[in-house]
Amino acid sequence: MPEATAANGSGATAAVPGLGGSPDVRRARPARVPAAVMEACGYFLPRLMFLQARYAPQIHWGDVALALDGFGLTEIDLGSAGFWDEWRARWTARAEVYVAAAVASTTAAGQARAYRGAAACYHWAEFMDFGDRARKLGLRHLVRTCFERSLTSPDPAQDGLGDLGGDLGGDLGGGVRREARALPAGSVSAEPVPYWLYLPPRRARDADRPLACVVLSNGLDSMTEVEILSLAEAYLDRGIAAVLFEGPGQGLDAGQTPLRVDMESVVAALLDALRADSRLAADRMAFLGVSFGGYLALRVARTLGPSLRCVVNFSGGPRIAPFATLPRRLRDDFRYTFGGGEPLDDDDMQHRFDALAFPPDPAPHTRVLSVHGALDDIFPLADLVELDRAWGTGHELVTHESEAHVCLNMINLCGIEIADWVAHHLRPDPR
Repeated sequence: MPEATAANGSGATAAVPGLGGSPDVRRARPARVPAAVMEACGYFLPRLMFLQARYAPQIHWGDVALALDGFGLTEIDLGSAGFWDEWRARWTARAEVYVAAAVASTTAAGQARAYRGAAACYHWAEFMDFGDRARKLGLRHLVRTCFERSLTSPDPAQDGLGDLGGDLGGDLGGGVRREARALPAGSVSAEPVPYWLYLPPRRARDADRPLACVVLSNGLDSMTEVEILSLAEAYLDRGIAAVLFEGPGQGLDAGQTPLRVDMESVVAALLDALRADSRLAADRMAFLGVSFGGYLALRVARTLGPSLRCVVNFSGGPRIAPFATLPRRLRDDFRYTFGGGEPLDDDDMQHRFDALAFPPDPAPHTRVLSVHGALDDIFPLADLVELDRAWGTGHELVTHESEAHVCLNMINLCGIEIADWVAHHLRPDPR
């Protein structure tokens, strides 16, 4: 782990630029996000806050202000490497402050909270940085390392489950347990496919029944321990086990190998492994994907529908907008994730986009919910409307007219409504 440094984002009183070493008390003020940065980054600032997580790593508004206060560039261009170099340095420095706080803390609770703050900051340092694959991977490893350092040792006897066996990853607090596992190399991929089973607190479970379970999928640039775990909390609160996984091209493998588009083959093997776990109800399983994971969710619904009670597509669709029309940084994101180190030009990318599109027929044999922003410029709403007509009563489409991709301004309400919908369909008696 890096040592803490007194750098941008440290929260310490800094000298006024150009006036030497000592702070000018007369001009002291709270940290704030410069107006130019706020205007340029306003679209994705809600992404940094995401959900009000209790277990997942999360930052607070003060972290945003401290990281971005006095942002050094006079011209704010989100398409430039210079912007993201400064962004990365500032969020990395903020992460190091949290690491220092974790090291200094004298309590397990303080260490856990600080390490999760560090994990979140390391993620926001790298999430839109595509210039150096090794650097990005190193930061992503720090996200995972900090998160795992925040876990406490599990006590299987504490909630009466006895010896669970396997690789126990630790407790998150509040009675939530994490188990780290993997599909073996050669089963569906040349490398092992890691997955993590999160068990809800005992108070939320129906003690007389095996647990219902929802599998959640990353999008392009999300990190398993951050955004997806945040979404999973809603299911843990409802007594539903949550499974997070990293297929080829996801999580730590993002940008290292091309993103696997036929992820349904990985999901099929994962469902087989989960059905072999006697603590889980084999007939009460669901799948949820967000952003590009929503696209994968629609593929899962079409191919694995009979194995699932329900599927949620959150801001995905059956077709991606033309590559040339996407914002520049998003084009870099797709190129990085799809290429896995292979250089891809615009024609290559459009060819891959064309190959991803699928027709609305046939309808899947499971219930499907799609939640979408009408202003989404990545997955056009028109394609989902066409799919909704073709899939009939088995598909529900909820559209938020003033929202864009992932409905970030309404994500808390969307999360509540989606989780309630899933919980309804995962009841022991589905009628």
